[in-house]
Amino acid sequence: MLTQQTQILLIDDDPDVLEAYCDLMSQEGYQVQALADANGVAKLIPTDWPGVVVSDVLLPGDSGLTLLDNLLQCDPTLPVLLITGHGDVPMAVDAVKRGAFDFLEKPVAAEKLLARAEAALQQRRALIERRNWQKQTLGENLLGDSQWMMDLRIRLQKLAEVDLPVMFFGEIGTGRRRAADYLHRLGERHQAPLVVQELLPDNGLQLGQLLERVQGGSLVLKNIAHLPFSTQLALAQLQQSDQRSFRLIAIDEQSPAALAVAQRLVPELYYLLSLTQIEMVPLSLRTQDIPEIFRHYLLAACRRLNRCQPQLSQKFLTSLMRRPWPGNVRELANAAELYAVGLLPQIPQGAALSLTQAQSLDERIESYERKIIEEALNLHQGRINDVATYLDVPRKKLYLRMKKYQLDKSHYKDFLLP
Repeated sequence: MLTQQTQILLIDDDPDVLEAYCDLMSQEGYQVQALADANGVAKLIPTDWPGVVVSDVLLPGDSGLTLLDNLLQCDPTLPVLLITGHGDVPMAVDAVKRGAFDFLEKPVAAEKLLARAEAALQQRRALIERRNWQKQTLGENLLGDSQWMMDLRIRLQKLAEVDLPVMFFGEIGTGRRRAADYLHRLGERHQAPLVVQELLPDNGLQLGQLLERVQGGSLVLKNIAHLPFSTQLALAQLQQSDQRSFRLIAIDEQSPAALAVAQRLVPELYYLLSLTQIEMVPLSLRTQDIPEIFRHYLLAACRRLNRCQPQLSQKFLTSLMRRPWPGNVRELANAAELYAVGLLPQIPQGAALSLTQAQSLDERIESYERKIIEEALNLHQGRINDVATYLDVPRKKLYLRMKKYQLDKSHYKDFLLP
């Protein structure tokens, strides 16, 4: 395994040539590692290694071109300089097309070899510094140590290195917009505009006006399925171009496949988004992230309000993790805000009530009854006798109502200010 201090990996089966390269590079102050063949080299290079590979093309075992393919499969941005003594121009063109940083002919002038190696190293250092900054930024702003969150941060970092359209889908409050923001900040377009447009049915969107505002930047469209098919087709055509004038980031509650099946997303746009779609999962499926997220928003609220941050017991944090949080991160952040001023968050159980669909009289009565029971359970920390007395209802009737609304008294115990 190469160390992070190794700057140049030299590979050549001619010992005299290899020694000459090593002496040249070492005299210039580079940390050099030399190998006589390319077998298994890809396994020697650690993740985010800040160096470059300089290799002969004709080698025993794996050739330089095979080495190039293997290395770029592990890291498409790794600089690889290939050297040949055969003057094979088609081979040189092929190598560059396959991703080689450069292709040099033997005998290579010392100045040219050093110049190309230094250029590759500078490019590599800049990239690794950017990757480290990306990791730090994502770690500080997309909180949690669940496997899903760790995978999300890695995926966002990789997607930031390309310019393809991306779609975030999932429940409201799961961080779809936040993820879109950081995808823009981490990408090459970060200095250009970030334009966010929430779409509504028949909102008369003028695509041309948006494109004028977003030139060179990223366009975030929420509820993309509300776009007319003609506008979706126009977007797809613009994103299929090799020279995109903006990056498309779509946000919706449903996946691209679900929207396509429902004939709300044109096939051209579906195929563009299907390989880069990211599902933002609810807090109920990554409960171990809840304590860190709650602490983050609590600290922010306390600093803003100039209040001392209260201590959080493990018992209290466990009670947070037992909650379903139908509003997801947004709801958890609001709960932290209340907690900062000493208020006990009244958190509803079960699925969130729809704010957009009209409810019948019976549905409204049931919703109101459920809310009253939930508030009483919160107030009395799940103590059924106290709740029954407070609501002036027999225990048996209370239990029947709780069963009807799938309310569990254990979810309300110990949810106390420590």
